[in-house]
Amino acid sequence: MAESVGSGAAAPVPRPANRRLQLWIGLALVIVCAGYATHLRLAQLAAWKSNPKQYMASGVPMMTTLDAYYLLHIAREYAAGTWVPHGPAPARHYSRPEQADPNAWYDQREPKNLPLVSAALVALSRLFGASIDRVGLLLPALLASLFMIPLFLCCWRLDAPAAGLMGALVGTFCIEYYQRTSLGWLDTDPLNLFFPWTVAFLFLGMHGAQSRRRLFLACAGAGLVLYLFFLWYEKPGLTLAFAGALAVHLLLAGAPWPRSLLCIAILLVFANPFQFGGVLGNLEDFGRRYLWPMATRMPDAGSGIRFPEVWSTISEVQRLRWTDSLAHILPSATMAAVGLAGLALFAYHRWRRMAPLVPMLALGMLAFVSSRRFIIYLAPFVGIGWGHIVDLTTERVLGRLTIFRGPGLRTVAAYLAVIGVFFGWLATPSSRGFVPRPAIPASVFHDLQTLAQRLPANSRIWTWWDLGFAIVDATGLGVYHDGAAQYTPQTNLIAASFVDPSQRVMHDVICFVDREGNRGIRRLAAHAADENHLLLGMRDGGCTPAGVPIFVLFTPDMMVGYPAMRTLGTLDAAAARPRSLGIRWLRCERLVDDVLHCGGDALDLRNGLIERRARPAELARLRRAIVVEGGRVARERDYAGAAGLTVEIVMGKEAVRAVYLLDEAAFQSNLNQMYFLGRFDPARFEEAFNDFPYARAFRVLPTPD
Repeated sequence: MAESVGSGAAAPVPRPANRRLQLWIGLALVIVCAGYATHLRLAQLAAWKSNPKQYMASGVPMMTTLDAYYLLHIAREYAAGTWVPHGPAPARHYSRPEQADPNAWYDQREPKNLPLVSAALVALSRLFGASIDRVGLLLPALLASLFMIPLFLCCWRLDAPAAGLMGALVGTFCIEYYQRTSLGWLDTDPLNLFFPWTVAFLFLGMHGAQSRRRLFLACAGAGLVLYLFFLWYEKPGLTLAFAGALAVHLLLAGAPWPRSLLCIAILLVFANPFQFGGVLGNLEDFGRRYLWPMATRMPDAGSGIRFPEVWSTISEVQRLRWTDSLAHILPSATMAAVGLAGLALFAYHRWRRMAPLVPMLALGMLAFVSSRRFIIYLAPFVGIGWGHIVDLTTERVLGRLTIFRGPGLRTVAAYLAVIGVFFGWLATPSSRGFVPRPAIPASVFHDLQTLAQRLPANSRIWTWWDLGFAIVDATGLGVYHDGAAQYTPQTNLIAASFVDPSQRVMHDVICFVDREGNRGIRRLAAHAADENHLLLGMRDGGCTPAGVPIFVLFTPDMMVGYPAMRTLGTLDAAAARPRSLGIRWLRCERLVDDVLHCGGDALDLRNGLIERRARPAELARLRRAIVVEGGRVARERDYAGAAGLTVEIVMGKEAVRAVYLLDEAAFQSNLNQMYFLGRFDPARFEEAFNDFPYARAFRVLPTPD
């Protein structure tokens, strides 16, 4: 089935006689495999039914990604008729920088275009009479494997249908993609492969000998798909990349250049050229986040303040080792590397017709130098390489057998060999039994629902950005940052308020940010000599939050997020806090005779010693041990010596619920003192809600005289 190196120049490539048979048998198998992949994802629903305490909150199913609540909220507003394109978003109490002028700030507004995901939620909920939450829970699993069909059709047009079947299987069961398209992962990921592969399929059908009418219709269709992709994902840079790929493809396919230019123009018109108004900003943003991430941003050349970038603290954009990236595709990095070698052989024989696939392949290759999120684009190509190897091997072996000399039998044998090799050897075992965890535990979400009833309707919540979308969706209350704008100085100041040991500093920062926001922070930072100078400048003006109540909200995820807060809350350009333990959750199996047994280590609470195995020397001794019950210190034991580690044991119903190990800075932080230990300044804060350890809220009081 290999294609000669020079084929495809000016006319359609001669096709095997059994192409129609290849198509229908392959399509049937791909649809069956896609149905099986969808079934496995939907089978995860058993966890929501069998464990409602973890997966359901007052009848509301929990989502498995935090971004889902942004799309759910817009869908609810759209269904209610209250959503206004680019209208005000009063619950999102922060400003954002203009892309063209970073020194200009504007108040947060709704998106200019209704997200296609939100529109789909509303349409499907009305069609089937289901709640928007229920549709949001199921939709990712139902859409995840649709890309398998256009991927297979692309390889069929490249005369390698068996490779297309393997690419589809590896792509849908790749653990990175499987997790990002499981139940409740309501985001753009489930169709981020479908649209590009559909465009590539349409491109591959274009060639120089084609009639103008058919060529122009194909261009118009591809343009419409790209426009839908823009509405789904809103990345105009991808549309530009595919327009370039089409230009190269038509050149290599022998199309006259005047006709090629007209084809590109038709593509761009049907893709809606207005989307290119933000293409430069989109490309700049993409490069800054994924290609050349900056460590810091300086508000002014003469300023002593730096604002660390949030991107270094977000797990999904962090770079993996190349071997780990490959191991997220197949059971071992070696297997995936073999697939890439097969892909190189596949591309070598088809280099003239590979241009439509280049944008996706380029995104996939970024997995080696940038974020792990690009692994999902690389996985199908690894599968195509493996499919090509299996196809060639099958043809070589069966070609010697008289019974398999018929083209139909060889096609069926190649397909069956691909399925056998994948499910017998290449399939990642962890993907089949994978069940996603809620992004927000149901107990925490239930407390958000309770806060919506207990707090004044115009309240604002001061908390970490992870829960920002969910708070707005579940409560309607205001937030100071969320997953759409966690990269402004406001986030750095929020982080500083939690990691600082002074509750006066927290109070001053809250009042200043509420009053002046990012504009005020930039104004002070431009003339501040250091972090202390900046924080002192926030004391002026006082705080009288009587009209708009402000509440500081603590949730369990913030303890795990403490290292990120400490990184982002370090504002002094002259000195950075050294790396240290921070807050570490310990997996402890039991507490026997005042000895904690945690993963092979033993913490003796009688003398403060840690019997460690393969641990650094700093973990040898404790400074104090604290038992916490109901958010209050029940028992505390201090040990002699200058050790700086504290173990905090959360008790519930006579059993250990959680154990944390903290260094001294983390122990003294406002996060730990107020949330875990219940120690707060009554002149500045008033406890308003306590369902420890799931949620705890304090009302910000006016500045004391």
